Amino acid sequence: MNIVVIGPGALGSLFSARLAASGRIVTLLDHNPARALSLDNHLTLSTATNEELRVDLPITTDHSCLKQADLVLLTVKSQHVVDLLAVVQNHITPDCLILGLQNGIGHLHFFEDSQAGLALGVTSQGATLLAPGHVRHGGHGPTAIGFLHPAPDKRVLKLIRAAAVMSTAGLATEVVDDIEDRLWQKLLVNAGINGLSALYDCPNGQLLEIPEARSRLIALVEEGVRIAHTKGIDVGADPVGRTLDVCRATASNISSMLQDIRNGRSTEIMAINGALLAEAKKLAIPTPENELLVSQVLAVEKSADKAKFDL
Repeated sequence: MNIVVIGPGALGSLFSARLAASGRIVTLLDHNPARALSLDNHLTLSTATNEELRVDLPITTDHSCLKQADLVLLTVKSQHVVDLLAVVQNHITPDCLILGLQNGIGHLHFFEDSQAGLALGVTSQGATLLAPGHVRHGGHGPTAIGFLHPAPDKRVLKLIRAAAVMSTAGLATEVVDDIEDRLWQKLLVNAGINGLSALYDCPNGQLLEIPEARSRLIALVEEGVRIAHTKGIDVGADPVGRTLDVCRATASNISSMLQDIRNGRSTEIMAINGALLAEAKKLAIPTPENELLVSQVLAVEKSADKAKFDL
């Protein structure tokens, strides 16, 4: 299976390194020529036990690599998906699968066409980008992939094969029929943790040690649960408890949103909590805690971006 991973961030680097290290044909596609050149066709993978592995693979900005792809993994932020999908679909063959691995739900409507091989995924793999081309695999977790709507058998079989390929690379993956529910379940965890960790500038676990942060986390998730239940989404028996458990299990992790703030990058707050606000507005459901968090994180983001240019 010929695989193209688009986006050399934490998740893209992790999946590229793991898949290439397992012997698969993998190309990492970047939009930034200078960065792609500096990576010198290799990635460094650090494990939780502090082992380091150099993984050689092509890293390029040339879209022609998409012509040979059986599977394209989109690991860019959700706000970049719409433009990137148009580019990808102009280069791939009709049999190629496109798998979106984004946080939030704001991008789901771009993946409605299951007939065309558009699939979605949600992962609990822990990845931290230590430097360009150097990713730390901080923790293993399951990955679920699936189509939003029924797909032709040949598409399903190819997705099953993709799951097997990822699993043999150490990225445990299963094909599921309820991918939208799974995405919402992850969304509520992210909505409770990521924005607050960026706001309080702390690892995930410290949110449980700050009484105000813990209370806000619970309120954020509860607002999301009301929206999901109104939409008929199955978010499981105890979304609040699950979010608190993730906080404990990832106590030392620096969330992707906090990593973005610290590096002066735009965050995914609008794809996560902002997407909840959009759904709540349609349903006339009050979401004061999510509204407050979105405004606060956007303010922090703006301040971090200004500081970057003031240096």
